[in-house]
Amino acid sequence: MDQGFFTNSELSGILESARTGRTGAGAAASSKPEPFQFQSAGQLSPAQVTKLSEAHANFSTQLARSLSTLLGSECKVTAAGAEQIGYGDLAGQLPAGAMFGTLHVAFPETSVFLHADMATVLPMIDLMLGGAGAAASAARPLTEIEQEVFKPVVDLLTAELKAAWAPLVESSPRYEYRGAAEDIFPAAQRVLALKFEIAAGEWSGTWNLILPALLSNALVRKLELHTAPAESAKSGGNEGRLRERLLEGSFRVELFLPPTPVSVRMLAHLKAGQVVVFKRRSSDPIDVNLEGVHLFLASPVSCGARRGAQIKKVFPMEPRVKKEKA
Repeated sequence: MDQGFFTNSELSGILESARTGRTGAGAAASSKPEPFQFQSAGQLSPAQVTKLSEAHANFSTQLARSLSTLLGSECKVTAAGAEQIGYGDLAGQLPAGAMFGTLHVAFPETSVFLHADMATVLPMIDLMLGGAGAAASAARPLTEIEQEVFKPVVDLLTAELKAAWAPLVESSPRYEYRGAAEDIFPAAQRVLALKFEIAAGEWSGTWNLILPALLSNALVRKLELHTAPAESAKSGGNEGRLRERLLEGSFRVELFLPPTPVSVRMLAHLKAGQVVVFKRRSSDPIDVNLEGVHLFLASPVSCGARRGAQIKKVFPMEPRVKKEKA
């Protein structure tokens, strides 16, 4: 057994527990059972919810363009966040609207639904029938004809959503009109509601893309797998730019003779024009320091009108370790 995992006292305690069938007081204290929260199982963290919501920013922009073209009127679509909630609670707080099936996802096998605020559905139908798209006076269920008129809007959203999710999950269009929000999912089932604000002219409202927890978890896992290489590449790019900036920097370089003892008598009698003779030979290389670090031995040379140093020896750079004060 690798002695690096346990100390001798710990090993003795484990063997004693095995022989006696009893555990120490410390083990009993650390094994206190805690209740498991089934409702929180598989729940996304706030950061993951935010990440999934932000991943649909381009979807919002593209959907706004496509809707504007289809309706013949400028339409704005803005991502309004996401919420994890029990489906029964969500259905109870949704405004009057219509529920539509949009996508069937192959794996995990499930469906995505759209709840469209009736305050946006009726004006859109009016625009598609050649009207001015005035805001509806009162919410009401759609007639069979209105369901067919509105179907291209749902088909368009489905196509944009399928394209946005193509790198993540395999899906296929599945149009289905459901007049009410009830009975789509069990009331206790947790879902993720991706919210979008839809506005055009005088009217506006909220659309909710409703994803079962199984699907939202799968999307987050795929997003994290897809973004990890991109973040790594970004980090590598930053490292490369930092390296280039450092290579363009400048440092103080000194070329000088090492300390050489000279008598005080000699210094006291020095006069202008006299030569001080050192013990080192002129052929010996001298020190080159970079910001105070001794890195090279070199010989002084002339480079045209400038002075230079011909490197004779390179010393390895050793990390400087600061000694901690006792």
